[in-house]
Amino acid sequence: MAGRNDFADIDLDPQVAERVAQFDYSGDIISTGGPGAEHAWRMLLAHTSAEWSGDVDATMATMTRNDPFQIMYGTGLNIRGWEAVRDFYAGRLQTFEGQAFEVRRWVVSDSVIVGNGYFAGTPKGIFFGVETTGKRLCLPMTVWIHFEDGLIKGEAAYLDGHELRHQIVHGTDREPTDEIW
Repeated sequence: MAGRNDFADIDLDPQVAERVAQFDYSGDIISTGGPGAEHAWRMLLAHTSAEWSGDVDATMATMTRNDPFQIMYGTGLNIRGWEAVRDFYAGRLQTFEGQAFEVRRWVVSDSVIVGNGYFAGTPKGIFFGVETTGKRLCLPMTVWIHFEDGLIKGEAAYLDGHELRHQIVHGTDREPTDEIW
């Protein structure tokens, strides 16, 4: 059965399109709304492709200055404010590089995008508030990306904290292609 991509023909800024082409956005993309949802999808592509490329300035250009946030439920991470979020992204680039969220399904609306998939990678140092051990992780994760005034307000990620701690100690042989549920 073929996947669904409600934004297959979306126009992107050439610089963003070049960055996006480096990464895998092949999960199902389901839109629940009109022009606002298209704008949210463009912002998500600009944001994630900048983040995954290691460009903190371009990542932050997609975010509101009005108290942005990063929350990782399951680890206790709760970062708020422009400078704190900027520092978070700079630290993320030292902890792990490139695309780490392997998405199976995106649901896109005017005010929020929900991504469902896996975090897959081998972070080093502090990973979302938790010290790592160099083991490979592959964790089911859902991310809610919230929007405000056409920009990203913040991200709230949900994962199983117990499974995260288990994989930090033991690693995993799970793959992002494994069924999530």
